[in-house]
Formats: sequence, structure tokens, C-alpha cells
Amino acid sequence: MVSVPEDSAWLSDVAAFLSGPVPPAVRDRGAQVVADVLAATVAGAAVPANDAVSGQVALGAGDASVVGTERTADPGGAALLNGTASISQEIEEGHNTGGHVGAGVVVGGFALAEHADADGERLVEGVVKAYELCARIENAIFLMKDRMNEALPWLVRDPHSTWTTLGPAVAGAIALGADEEAVLEAFRLGANLAVVSMWDPYREGAPARNYTAGFSAQAGVNAALLADSGLAGSRAAMHRVYDPLRELKGEAFDRAFAELGETWEIETNYYKFAPSCRYTHAPLGAVEELADEVDVERVDAIDVYSYRNACDLDYTDYTNATSAKFSIPYVIARYLTSGPFWLDDFDETSLSDPAVRTLAARVSVHYDEQYEETFPEHWSASVAVTHTDGSTVAAECIDPPGDYRNFPGTDALREKWRRLLASRLDDADEAFDALVSIRERDARAVGEALRRGP
Repeated sequence: MVSVPEDSAWLSDVAAFLSGPVPPAVRDRGAQVVADVLAATVAGAAVPANDAVSGQVALGAGDASVVGTERTADPGGAALLNGTASISQEIEEGHNTGGHVGAGVVVGGFALAEHADADGERLVEGVVKAYELCARIENAIFLMKDRMNEALPWLVRDPHSTWTTLGPAVAGAIALGADEEAVLEAFRLGANLAVVSMWDPYREGAPARNYTAGFSAQAGVNAALLADSGLAGSRAAMHRVYDPLRELKGEAFDRAFAELGETWEIETNYYKFAPSCRYTHAPLGAVEELADEVDVERVDAIDVYSYRNACDLDYTDYTNATSAKFSIPYVIARYLTSGPFWLDDFDETSLSDPAVRTLAARVSVHYDEQYEETFPEHWSASVAVTHTDGSTVAAECIDPPGDYRNFPGTDALREKWRRLLASRLDDADEAFDALVSIRERDARAVGEALRRGP
């Protein structure tokens, strides 16, 4: 008979946390994250590739909303399409050391909350608890990715993998009203699934890049349903997979889980106010500071200094919305040419603008060791603009706009939600009201408000 290993201490901390309370203030933050992701998902449904697929793909019947469309579907199918849409506009929230946590957690929890006819409080509780686990695990996985990237000819870099399967599993199980043991089994099942793209094709803008997030959410939803039906996750796999992460992180790994319920990672997240990759946001923040001093017609060179990951976005051969959202030269040139940008600043007309392309060609991104040392706690950059007469203006951004240390306020966040909803829905006011009061609503009522009428 094969012996089953005992859970590690950190897994016992997970179990205790999953059965514990969530303070009211943290629930408020969780509701904010749910609203932000769902608003981004509505806008993401309008991306042409998503719109075409959502209208044609065969899905199982069910009562989970494919938000921003007319459809409902089975929970897994809804999570697949909503998970894809949630990241497509690059406007959803995230966490400095935990990745794009909210997207998968929210769409998975929401699909199963609708399926189970759960109320908003249960949805938010599941999202918060899943968020806390995912942020901690992804912080450790980042270290493992570095090792894998050194050994492989391609990069394990797609930001929608292990924790975006784990998150929907946990949030979904709680939304289902599963008992404590089933929720823990959902955690085990989700923690041993990883939907990983071997290459992140953000520069070519392939729609399949965004569907990786959808596949992860769908897998997490199915894990929750299976756990609620009695399937057990592997105990041994938890040791084989996560003991090496504990070795990499040292005492910090166990300490992070021991602090569950005492410190809340969801309170240190960030919100995006520009629809582009987060690596572009610190350079953008610096440019916002100096824009009034720049004479665009006389710019000779724009030098950006940032951490290593941001240096990968130093290209000007953008050909579509996704590649432009990941191009620091485009984002800077777009802002300096026309000011704050929005979703429609990534359409074909905008991307072909000759003035923007000319200015983008003058942008160079440089590695800066001081910013690398503080990354990912701080996603910082500085920008220097040199004019043809030799005059230079410069600015630095330590924490990008939207970071919890540089947050413009709830009113600005809610205005963002209104704009996202209005980009797709005829009755954006009703949808907005549903999002801001999500804790007082049933999930199905929220889903109905987020669907597009015929």
C-alpha cells in the first residue's frame, strides 16, 4: 500500500485560513477587485477575435454569463471566454509580486457563483481567499521560472498559468458553497494544474495568447466542480511540486502562509488606468510628469531606464493592438502626441499614425541596475527627453499610477469602470450600479446586467 504523506505546515495554514473570516475592509477591497475585472471583461468581449469566437463556439448549456455578450453557458465554457476577455484589453488589475491575480480568480468565482445562485458576499469571500493564496504562490513560482528559463531554449513567461488555475478552483469552490474539505481539495487540484504557454506571443498579437488565461480559468472551474463532487487532490504532488519552492524561498515561504489572515495581499494590488502592459506604466508615469516641457516637433531622442523585464518591450515594429500595448516606444509616443490614451488608441488608424511612428523610433529602453534591484516590489523607471537644441528634461516614476502607493482615488477607478462598460453595453448605468453594489446583489442579477441585449 502506498503511503500518503502528511500535509506540510504551510498547507495546514492554508486549511485554517480557508475556514476563517474575512474582515469587512478586506471584503470591500475584494468587491473592488471583482468590479474592476468584470468591467475589463465586458470591454474585452468587444475585441474582434473574442467577439467572433464567442458568437460561434459551441458551449454547454448553463446559466453562467458570457459577459458583454447575449450568451449564457456552462460554468467552464463561460470561464474560458470570460478569462480570455478579462486580459485582452490590458486594463485589469494585478499585484506587484503576484502577477495578474484577479482576472482568473474573479471569472472562475463568478461563473460558479452564478451556477450555484450564490450571493455577492459569498462570491467576494471566495475571491479574496483565492487571491491571498495565489499571490503568495506566484511570488515563489517567479523564482522557479527564472531557473527554468535558464535551462530552456524558450521562456516560460506567459503570466497566466499555475495560480490562475488555482485561483478559480478555490474561489469557485467557495462560491459553490462546498464544505471545508472540498474547498481544500479544490486547492490541491488547482495547485497541481498549470496551463502554460511555452512562448508568450504578445508581439505578434495572436489571440491564442489571451486564450491561455481562458484555458486556465476553465481548468480551475472544472477542478472546483470535481472537488465538490468528491474528487481528491494528490497529497504527494503537493510535496513534489511545492517543496522545491520552499527551498528556493527559504523561511519566507512558510512565513507568508503563516501570515494568512493577518496580512492581506489584496490590499497591496494595483489598478490600471491606461490599457497597456504594466511594464509600460512606470515609463508612462514619468512621461506624464514631463509632458508639458516636451516640444514633440523638436524631440531628438527619448531614453527610458528601467528593470530587465521592461527592456524586452523596446521595439517599434508593432503591427496590432496587442503588440502596441507591449511596446514602450508606442505607448510613450502615443501619449506625447495626443495625451492620455484609451482603448481606441490601439486601432489600425492609431497604429499607422506617421507622427507616432516617427517619435516611437526615437525611443530607446536601457537596463538600470538600481531599478532591477527593487523589482518587483517597485516597478520603476526614469525618462529623459533630449531636444534637437540639446536641452533635456527628465522625470522618474518609482511606483506607477494605480499602484496602491500611487492611487488616484475611488472616484477615478469608478469612472474607469463606467468607460469600460460603455464601450460595449447599451445600458452601462445599470451594469455600473450592479458592480458598485455587488456585495448586496445575487451573482445572477449581476450577470444579467453585464450581458448585452439582442
